[in-house]
Amino acid sequence: MSELEQKLSGLSLGGPSAVTLGTFDGVHRGHRRLLEVLKTEAANSDLISVAVTFRRPPRSIIDPASRVAYLATLEHRIDLLREIGVENVLPVDFDSALQAQPARAFIDMLRSVADVRLLVTGPGATIGNDRVTAGTITEHASSAGMRVLEAPAVEWNGRTVSSSAIRGALSEGDVQSAASMLGRNYCIDGKVVTGDRRGRELGFPTANIEPSETLAVPADGIYASIVSINGERHMAATSIGIRPTFGGGERKIESYVLDFDEDLYGRNVRLEFVERLRGEIKFDGVDALIDQMNRDVSDTRSALSGAI
Repeated sequence: MSELEQKLSGLSLGGPSAVTLGTFDGVHRGHRRLLEVLKTEAANSDLISVAVTFRRPPRSIIDPASRVAYLATLEHRIDLLREIGVENVLPVDFDSALQAQPARAFIDMLRSVADVRLLVTGPGATIGNDRVTAGTITEHASSAGMRVLEAPAVEWNGRTVSSSAIRGALSEGDVQSAASMLGRNYCIDGKVVTGDRRGRELGFPTANIEPSETLAVPADGIYASIVSINGERHMAATSIGIRPTFGGGERKIESYVLDFDEDLYGRNVRLEFVERLRGEIKFDGVDALIDQMNRDVSDTRSALSGAI
């Protein structure tokens, strides 16, 4: 028995349900459209809405060698799903039992364990290990007393909004396009860890942020950003890269938090990327670097004017 079946059985919903399933990585605008369809259809049919989010994407189980850079931690995904207003959010593993289930058996399982009357899928989604499309399974679902509805795709700037498209934008440093597809600024949750303290020596003490999971990191460069500390948002100039002026090294995320002088070591923060100011540059010396850092701070203030 899959974990999905076990958890659906234990929900005690008290009535028929409407369900959607997916990783929902980033909970982007495409996901939000699907979830709005789920909520609306559930309300119109007096059904209880359930969003199942896989802790890891199915492809990471099917192909263990594949590497996945997430757009949000599991905790952040769950928070975003709840903010949208889905009544029940259910994190589960895409396990071997679920992977082995064909589409018809999957439909029958949903119907029997959670009285699912409506299944909402994403555009082009397939169901079961036989990869049956939503349209193809409609007749069997209908005979079981279930409706299958495929949510429409969301387009932005001539392309379909998807997690992979957002990762592509981030890999180019285009955090503004990523934000347009997400419907919010892209952010990274992480802990402030000890660095080499070089920023402090230069007059710009930075917080060295270590992501809490394998999260997608934007391209190397300098970003106008916002750091949330205990719920308070602060402007920050953030550097991503290897510090070529000092000979290079491990890739790091370092944020200089403006107008802030508290000790952040060991604290968990959220870093939002608002605008890429420039790429990473190797300077001829420390003085040239400091001059540019002062300009970066000024540009950060300008870019974030009114944002906090």
